[in-house]
Amino acid sequence: MAALLTTISPDNPSQAIKTLLAVIVEHAGGEFVGIQDALPEYRLPAYVLFNHPKHRSTLAIRLDENFSTEAILKRLADCDKKFSGHTSSR
Repeated sequence: MAALLTTISPDNPSQAIKTLLAVIVEHAGGEFVGIQDALPEYRLPAYVLFNHPKHRSTLAIRLDENFSTEAILKRLADCDKKFSGHTSSR
């Protein structure tokens, strides 16, 4: 996590925001993937993408609605529920 914090710089606000989102996702137990940019012309919001560390599923949460550690934990738990009872071929 210390390596992430060294990338926060006022000279690059876009990267600083991405780094802060990564810290939040990792704090909640996910693996940060990136940001899917908003496309306002199609009424599509921005999403934060992250992987479930156990199931390797890529999950998303809208950045403009309730993005929080709690929301990430809920998505991870929902993913666990969907995979419970299923066996992996790995």
